[in-house]
Amino acid sequence: MTVNVVNHKDFLTTINELLCGSRTVLDIGCGLGTTLTKLRCPIKIGVDAHRPYLEKAKAEEPLVTLNFRAERLRELFLFNSIDSVTLIDVLEHFEKEDALDVLNQVEEIAAQKVIIFTPRGFFQQNDVDHYGLGGEIYQRHRSGWEVEEFQSLGYNIIIFAKFHDQKNKAFLEVYGEKAEPIDALLAWKDCSSRKSEPEGGK
Repeated sequence: MTVNVVNHKDFLTTINELLCGSRTVLDIGCGLGTTLTKLRCPIKIGVDAHRPYLEKAKAEEPLVTLNFRAERLRELFLFNSIDSVTLIDVLEHFEKEDALDVLNQVEEIAAQKVIIFTPRGFFQQNDVDHYGLGGEIYQRHRSGWEVEEFQSLGYNIIIFAKFHDQKNKAFLEVYGEKAEPIDALLAWKDCSSRKSEPEGGK
């Protein structure tokens, strides 16, 4: 597995490069759909557990949005049914055990790639919904992720050095004006080499 370090914040360009060749993308925890609209795929599907976010989602292009919990994705999506799955600033909102189960599910769903973007290590974030849409319970960070963890799961990693800093409102509120920035991790796995559906998946 490869590990690279970059010193810029343009993670969306990297994600879109990874999505090259994907016709369908499923974005878990899509919120208001702001990031989903920037993903370059013809068919875009967003899932979020908090319905008010989806009700406020606006886009110049059609989006399929589903009000559903990530922990139950197998109930909605078949094995290899979506080209690529993204979890952008989402994994850290789950307890570690739940997050690993979600990863297992999306790796089954993705025919090509799973792409994750998350802070490096534990980035404290409290129950504050900056959108003012009552989603406080979904905003707390419950887990932190390191390079070695993703490597052990078969992911390649790009470290976005000093990505989270005082320009991030949540960072500033918790860590203050003098805190050292926190790196971000972009991790991705190629799922196209699998041969068959896991037992019990049918």
